[in-house]
Amino acid sequence: MYSGIRAQENISKWQSQPIIVDGNLSDWGSIPRFFDSESNVQYEFRNDAQNLYLVIRSTDRATQIQLQRAGFSVRLKVKTSPPTKFGILFTPPKMPGMLMDRNPQDKLVEKFSSKPEFFRPDSALLDGFLYSQGIITSENKDLKGICFAKSKASRDQVVVEFQIPLKEMYGNDFSLVNIIGIPIQFQVIINELSENANKSHGRMNGGMRGGGMRGRMPGGGEMRGGGMPRGGEEMGGGEMGERPEMPIDEMPEKLSFSRKSITANFKLSANK
Repeated sequence: MYSGIRAQENISKWQSQPIIVDGNLSDWGSIPRFFDSESNVQYEFRNDAQNLYLVIRSTDRATQIQLQRAGFSVRLKVKTSPPTKFGILFTPPKMPGMLMDRNPQDKLVEKFSSKPEFFRPDSALLDGFLYSQGIITSENKDLKGICFAKSKASRDQVVVEFQIPLKEMYGNDFSLVNIIGIPIQFQVIINELSENANKSHGRMNGGMRGGGMRGRMPGGGEMRGGGMPRGGEEMGGGEMGERPEMPIDEMPEKLSFSRKSITANFKLSANK
């Protein structure tokens, strides 16, 4: 079982200056526009003439634990005929009691599992891109390549930024004018984390400190202004301010981290 939202089509914001992929939201000028209330994840997509930029962010302690300890994947599907699919996969540390979702990409993960660097927290596996394959790390700062970065030493939030050159999805000869009308499906899948794995990891690190569970935001639905939803749709909404955290010691003893899925459709922007 997993939670999710109905896919809605949005427009990527035009990015007039390249985003520096460093795990810092300062280049974005604001917090991510979109929010999924089931997973407590905020996200956004932007593009310029050469790159697609993605960001996911969570200030919810339980979601942070799940992202960091269970692993997750970011997937894109360009709705051409036939569609083309791409993925960036983050695996969890190897720990007893860890449960992971089985999916066709597991064989791809197993192919690289003998490489120790793959299991470093700052590593990811690329799948389906035209020119870049295999393992990349956050140390890859090639301004013309696929790269990612995570927020550094912050207990308040987890931020993961991505830069994906459009040529990796459309080829070297793409024309922005010809591709802006093609819908793209953006999906984040957060792996299941078992209660045993959570307890085991807590002991390995001297126990969990701080953080907490937060309630859902109210309502959701029609996108207005800066893109925040309102009404009764499943995509959360309301003000994106910080909420008080529940200390980890006050969390329920039987804490469950089920598989979560976030899905949204969007189209690229032209320079307007």
